[in-house]
Amino acid sequence: MGRASWIALVTVLLSAASFWLWRTLGEDETTTQAAGPHEPDYYLVDMVRHSMNEQGELENVLIADRVYHYPDDDSTELARPRMEIYNDSASPWQVVAERGTIKSGTELVLLHGKVEIWRLDDAGEREFEILTSELRVFPKVQYAETDKAATIKGPGSVTRTRGFRANFSHNRLELLERVRSRIESK
Repeated sequence: MGRASWIALVTVLLSAASFWLWRTLGEDETTTQAAGPHEPDYYLVDMVRHSMNEQGELENVLIADRVYHYPDDDSTELARPRMEIYNDSASPWQVVAERGTIKSGTELVLLHGKVEIWRLDDAGEREFEILTSELRVFPKVQYAETDKAATIKGPGSVTRTRGFRANFSHNRLELLERVRSRIESK
């Protein structure tokens, strides 16, 4: 094989290697571009969602000023979410927050910012209120919890705690740690 044949063979091999390298790098760029940024694919304004149990009774209502859905991780962001959680009591539990998130495939609503929980008495006044900065709510089982600091204000008392568990279906609140209460006389 002569010198011209070797040069032709090396040129063909370099061309093939260059083409393969160009295709490989081009595929990586296409894959990176297809993933895209964390941008919503749709949004809702003034959303109201009613959830019913198997007997057709209202279990909870989720209200939000704005809802944004993100397809890259299938998450949903809520602006100013409000929840009403119904049980056998006359008045539903109210849960309000600045922001909320629902992760893909879960029945968990994560609430962030200033979070308030309360229930009204027969006179339409708050029986007591709970204030915290973060709350995990499982609406289907009427349960919520946090490990953050919380303040519970009731008639004539203020209680501070680190973490609590709320069972809305049984109207029970379990305080977890560092519980301090102050009773105010009238």
